[in-house]
Amino acid sequence: MRVIIDGVFNHCGWNFFAFQDVVENGAGSQYADWFYELNFPVVRPETGDEIPNYECFAYERLMPKLNTGNPEVRAYFQKVGTHWVEQYDIDGWRLDVADEVDHWFWMDFCRAVKTAKPDAAIIGEIWQSAPFWLDGRMFDSTMNYDMMKHCKRFFAHGEISAAAFDARVTDMRMRYRKNLTYGQLNLLDSHDVPRFLSICGENIKRYRLAVLFLLTFIGAPSVFYGDEQGITGILEDDYRAPMRFAETELTAFYRKAIALRNEFSCLRTGEFRTLVAENGLYAFERYDGTARICVALNAQEKPVELPPELTAGETLFSDNFDGKTLASFGYRVARM
Repeated sequence: MRVIIDGVFNHCGWNFFAFQDVVENGAGSQYADWFYELNFPVVRPETGDEIPNYECFAYERLMPKLNTGNPEVRAYFQKVGTHWVEQYDIDGWRLDVADEVDHWFWMDFCRAVKTAKPDAAIIGEIWQSAPFWLDGRMFDSTMNYDMMKHCKRFFAHGEISAAAFDARVTDMRMRYRKNLTYGQLNLLDSHDVPRFLSICGENIKRYRLAVLFLLTFIGAPSVFYGDEQGITGILEDDYRAPMRFAETELTAFYRKAIALRNEFSCLRTGEFRTLVAENGLYAFERYDGTARICVALNAQEKPVELPPELTAGETLFSDNFDGKTLASFGYRVARM
């Protein structure tokens, strides 16, 4: 097991020692330059209805925004980054709100962490295309929210055709250097967005197709806690609900799909080629020197007869497949 911890260096809690000193000592605080747009005396509002007289993240009074352009702030959090690597041998950092932090901060942070542990993984939370942050000076990977967006339109809502989906998939494959694409943290949901099962209207068949794509596509798949349990939620209190522990058909589905990914190296590091992208049928292959795996996904209400090249081989994992036809929202994973 590898352990990557979450780092939030764009802002802090209002009980953070430096902000506490600012509240107590005002403009005379040695940490006054650690924060943005302070108006003295700094007052922590008692309720959310009051407007803070200091800059916050997302207008949240409990989260003062750090001045990450300040060399002292940079130096402090470089020590935080290396402390956890050196003292606890963590394997990397996932960095919150990464696109709102000073670029030089990340360059210094990355350099310090990599010096302490060269193979530490550094993943930035970037919601858009991120070539600037992936030039080798800051992050090894970013959270690929485009995966969620494209899967939402094709699998969950059926708003786009398989051909349109493939165009978006191609963009995800081609926008970065190859080694970066294989390291992207792909996700269907997270603590910041509604559960994908809810986006699917709690249609488990649509949901399974998206999950199967996530686990067989290029990149590092991220399974948010409870997705394998079918946790739902559109609002924050719901999609951040407590974890459940039960053995269900959905958990068995996840186990099987993950087992296939672990068994076949081509599903982790192999090449990718689209085979069919017509109407709601999307099929592709992953291959390397050891195996060739074909995945066919029928994301539409009607059955579809598969071409001969997609019915050949050994079926490893399937649902609603009779040897020739994939029924509505059926799938087949086969070794050719």
